[in-house]
Amino acid sequence: MPILLHVNELEPGMCLASNIVNRFNILLARGRKLTENDIKALRRKFPELTVQIIDPVLDQAVEFEDILKDQKISQEVRRNVASVVGRVSKTLSSGLALEADNISGIQKVIEEMVQYLQDNPITMAIIEQSHTWDEYLQEHCANVFYLSLVIGNTIRNYIKQERERLSAAKTLPNGMNITPLATAAIFHDIGMVGLEKLYQKAEPLSGEEIRQVKLHPQTGAAMLPESIDPMVKQIIRQHHENQDGSGYPEGLPGDQINIFARIMRVADAYSAAISTRPYQKAKSPHRVLYEMFYGDYRRFYDPQVLKIFASVIQPFQVGSKLTLKSGKTAVVVRYNRLDPFNPEVIVAFDELGDPLGRNELEGPFFLKDRADMQVAFFGKEDISYLNGVAHDTLSVPGTMREIIRSCTDMFELAYP
Repeated sequence: MPILLHVNELEPGMCLASNIVNRFNILLARGRKLTENDIKALRRKFPELTVQIIDPVLDQAVEFEDILKDQKISQEVRRNVASVVGRVSKTLSSGLALEADNISGIQKVIEEMVQYLQDNPITMAIIEQSHTWDEYLQEHCANVFYLSLVIGNTIRNYIKQERERLSAAKTLPNGMNITPLATAAIFHDIGMVGLEKLYQKAEPLSGEEIRQVKLHPQTGAAMLPESIDPMVKQIIRQHHENQDGSGYPEGLPGDQINIFARIMRVADAYSAAISTRPYQKAKSPHRVLYEMFYGDYRRFYDPQVLKIFASVIQPFQVGSKLTLKSGKTAVVVRYNRLDPFNPEVIVAFDELGDPLGRNELEGPFFLKDRADMQVAFFGKEDISYLNGVAHDTLSVPGTMREIIRSCTDMFELAYP
């Protein structure tokens, strides 16, 4: 299995451990030995790209968790959904309305993808960003669809319980059916069609522009034909409501929000936060997961949904290199579903960044099992705030409090 290298660390002759994909298209295939021209092109087009590279020494020394199947499933689902969303956006942008006939064809694709994920259960959700701004809405909707269904498939009993509670019914025969969630995820942001210019603004939105954006859940629901399941419209209307009642458009408290909307709220926020936009650089997955799970944002989300989400989407991909305070570098070899910030690692590089010999390797071990193995950096990003974080802890380090205090406009927090 691979180690994860920044594009600036690549050298000719290195062998790709997985496909390099952009906008669901394979640019360079798994198994390819990189040439100097390959590396120059990648650095020019994708300066922040990280690449999975085969490391034969580590492969012989330790068994890495295999993530190739999960990557393939993620790409297949998101590619199909992005194509559907692209057709919907094109229809609406041309001034045509969504009719029952259009929806029936889309519904077939939705049902196929729901069945595909049920037939091919994943162990971990993997999202790979395209590193370009083009067609953001398509990729975002595809991510939200995929993440929502991964969560939904994991907590079907909780879904049934919450649907029965809100319906006041003793039992719902189809209470575990997640097709309404899948359909809503496809269409959740169609109310933003026509507002694409707002995504491309480099400066903060005006008061009127914020008002327009806050209308998109209601606008999107109203754009769907009468024939569609009323629950789908309800989910779309509520997908920006927050657990603490601070969301929009109605400010509903968590116990009044459809369970599918609560699931989508988590998936939507995560996908938006890890995406690059003209006015904001993408945040790293570990920063976003930390803010959602331990920071002030936590109050926006259903705690049961958030806990499941944190167990299926990990902050550091297998193969990630974590620089330790000692100066040595550890490599993630296995996820930890009970505590995502405590992965299993092996110390594989010395203080100068040179590979350790086979007999010098330390581990594998869980990161928090060794008090002397505190993290310092992931690439150039300071991750020392993760040291000492215990699973389910509510404390927020000083650096995080300063970040939260600096965000004076809560709209920027609630609508990433």
